Amino acid sequence: MKSEVLKVKNVARLIVAGESLTSRTCGMPGMGLIYGQTGAGKTTATTWYVNKCNGVYVRAMSLWSPSSMMKAISKELDIAPVRSLSDMADNIVIKLAETGRPLFLDEADYLLDQKRMVEALRDLHDLSTVPVILIGMAGIQRKIQMRKQVSGRLAQWIEFRPCDLEDVRMLASGLCEVDVADDLVANLHTKTHGLARNIVVGLSRIEERGKRKGKDSMALADWPKSEPFFVGAECR
Repeated sequence: MKSEVLKVKNVARLIVAGESLTSRTCGMPGMGLIYGQTGAGKTTATTWYVNKCNGVYVRAMSLWSPSSMMKAISKELDIAPVRSLSDMADNIVIKLAETGRPLFLDEADYLLDQKRMVEALRDLHDLSTVPVILIGMAGIQRKIQMRKQVSGRLAQWIEFRPCDLEDVRMLASGLCEVDVADDLVANLHTKTHGLARNIVVGLSRIEERGKRKGKDSMALADWPKSEPFFVGAECR
């Protein structure tokens, strides 16, 4: 399997939204939200885009406090930690403003449960003026609507939806080192419910079987009916 991120519809929407936040008019809000169900490809696509735009990426944890968040961001920015939380925040704001690097916070659901964390996010956005993009699970948008400090600053909402058949065809063509026939692509799309993670696992197994059998192409007839594309394929 090739290691690439292809411009399926979710990725294309992410690129457009990211560029819009980066090039927004002075004074316009610059927060964004990437959300969707588990396995939709949010983290993979975001990690790729962070590298593309030289962003700052941190992953929140359930036990985080405002201090934990500031320390994690400081580490990614190569800022020496200081004892005072306010000094730490000031240093982060200065570094973000100087570099213009957008800030991405994954597993942002954890952050929205604490008022002080939400206020810290607002301060980082307002004072640095760089884009601040949250990444969370499906349903996070309802949490955000209850946090006016964030909801009023959101300029871009990017929902990672299940891949359609065209997306799966693109992934098969771009990632697999054996040709995957349309009937097998369609079957994989149905079995995976369009979830990117499971699609990639399925394509990997298709490629592996094709190479093991010495085939340059794989069709539905070449895939055993009793064999799932991935563990839990029928559990939905």
